[in-house]
Amino acid sequence: MAEARQVVKYTFLKVEASVLSWPAQERVAAVREFTELLEAGPTGETLLAYSTVGLRGDCDLLIWQAADTGDAIQRAESQWRATRLGPYLRVAHSFLAMMKPSPYLGRHKHPDQEGRRTRLKPAGGRYLFVYPMVKKRIWYRLPYERRKAMMVEHFAIGHRYPQVKINTAYSFGLDDQEFVVAFECDEPAAFLDLVMELRESQASRYTERETPIFTCVLMPPAAAVQLALGLSAPEAAEADDLQRQVSLISGG
Repeated sequence: MAEARQVVKYTFLKVEASVLSWPAQERVAAVREFTELLEAGPTGETLLAYSTVGLRGDCDLLIWQAADTGDAIQRAESQWRATRLGPYLRVAHSFLAMMKPSPYLGRHKHPDQEGRRTRLKPAGGRYLFVYPMVKKRIWYRLPYERRKAMMVEHFAIGHRYPQVKINTAYSFGLDDQEFVVAFECDEPAAFLDLVMELRESQASRYTERETPIFTCVLMPPAAAVQLALGLSAPEAAEADDLQRQVSLISGG
């Protein structure tokens, strides 16, 4: 039996400015209550937190979730709303998608290959770069073999940057975009160089839209929420600590 596809949700939150005037003790309590919910998710589901403070003006943090059903995503967000902080969190951007094998890989295989997975498996890179993507309709009118040849070139460029891991989820009919693409790496310069090179690929000419784009920094949930509430900025987490967080919260 084929492995069930996971639902993937990217929720970008903005904290209302009035929260920053709360006494520090009240903000600390709000962080504790909210992050206890984030960290208490069911085993086997993925939930990771990222900070966008200072990197984008329209949001403060990202909650990256994957679950077996949309119901689980809804239950989690309903619980967030019931916290002290909940009424002061605005959803700045929301992208819903689902894992699905790529139709262009053919017989090309390697261990834990992106494009064949039906379940999200974050690598734990310090940076996550996320954007929704829409192809031009003419792309889908091209013969399959022509599209596949262009995607093989696209994959080959990606293989030149092994330090960058891609996570592609599909949104056709589920949300406004067609794909949500998320790249994990530890060095932003590598991602910048990859994107510049991909712009020169044949497939790039068939891209309709791939904005907004978000630069996000992986943090323990408490640290990401703390930063969003204007509390003392946490020290950068050690790589081993972040990897343990990814393993525990994603059920790995």
